[in-house]
Formats: sequence, structure tokens, C-alpha cells
Amino acid sequence: MAATLRSRHVGKPSPSRPVVTGRRDCITGEVPSGKAGMGYRMVAYEGLLARDFILILEQDDAVLRYQEEPAPFRWHDGVRWRSYTADFAVEIDDGRRVAVEVKPRKRVIRLGWDGFRPRIEAGARAAGYDGFELWTEVEIDALRVANAALVASERTFVADEAEQHTMRVVLDRFGGRGLVRELRAASGLQARAFRAVVALVARGEAELADPGRPFDDNAVIRRPANPRSAP
Repeated sequence: MAATLRSRHVGKPSPSRPVVTGRRDCITGEVPSGKAGMGYRMVAYEGLLARDFILILEQDDAVLRYQEEPAPFRWHDGVRWRSYTADFAVEIDDGRRVAVEVKPRKRVIRLGWDGFRPRIEAGARAAGYDGFELWTEVEIDALRVANAALVASERTFVADEAEQHTMRVVLDRFGGRGLVRELRAASGLQARAFRAVVALVARGEAELADPGRPFDDNAVIRRPANPRSAP
């Protein structure tokens, strides 16, 4: 049975279609947003690929806010008009608003998405979007998701301000850029040192110098050029 998702947070927008719970073929849930533009609310997802996409959005500073399952828009399939609900509407800091579909590549091929995608994009632009994007597991790569998940996990813990201050001082002592294992060793925080490093990134006070590498002891973090506010 389909149940309409209800907000547990004041001001949380409601998805435009029901979120089906208890389905054997689709895992549903919610993840916390760390973005000020999202009001730090819980974001609903349908499917693990959508969850992974949310994690990537959360770590992209160019993304101001996003809405899961926004209002539907009309598109023409060449014969008749149809209604389409995107998985996400994403607002970017350059002023663009993009409709996004998240779908496994096998389903994209089986349903023939490459054939009618241009028509959906035309409908999206007519509805006021600046573009339409289709994301599959090809674009949502495992390493990028793993790094994002690590940073997102830190938001579920209360940061120890003394440890955070220690790691800030150490990072500044290194000139605002350093290898994680060297920062850990210099901090004297021992087992808590790595979490303190991750917390700096989660709070927007540091960033991975190379997002294409694993976030581990061999990663380099640095002070961001444009620090974002921490929740």
C-alpha cells in the first residue's frame, strides 16, 4: 500500500508522488541534509542509487538546495501529452535549476530512455527548468559516494569543540594544507584524530584537495577558498 510521505520537520516540502514503503524491489528511507538552503531537513529517497545521489549533492558546494520529487510537468511523446515527475530538482549557485532523473543503467536501456530523453528535456525547459540530466551508476561512481558517505556520517555525531579547535590549529600550522596522517600525528588526538579531520570537512572548514582519491590517511585536505557555514 502506498503511503504519502509526511514531514517531521517544519517547513519541509512534500514529495509530489507517494513514497512506497515495504516494497521488496526498492529500499526507501531518509537522510539528513547538511545544507543551509535545505533547512537541515531530512530528505526522502526511493532506492539506493537515489540515496547515493543525495550524498553527492550534499558534498557539492555548488548545489544550493534541491527538492526530491518536485511538481510534475508535461511533455509530449510525439503522439500525446504525458505527465512526468523528476526524481530531483536541483538549484545551483550559478542560477540554474535542473531536473534530474536517477535510474540504473539497465533500466535506461530496457525502457529506451535515450530515445525519449530529448522530449522530456524539452518539457522540462518549457516548465522553467534550465536543463535535464539523467544520472546512472556510471555517473554516481563508488569512490565519490564512499567519500560523501564518510563525511555525511560525521553529521550524526556531536562535534567535540576542543578536538575541533586542536585540528584547526594543526591545519593552520601546516599552512592550511596537509596530509591526513601527518595532521593526525601532529594533533595528539590519537584514536579521535581521524574523526576530527572528517568533522572539519563536514563542517565546511576544510575540503579534499583531490575528490577523486579515497578519503583516508593518504588524502590531502586544505582550507577551502570559500568556506561554507556549518550546521
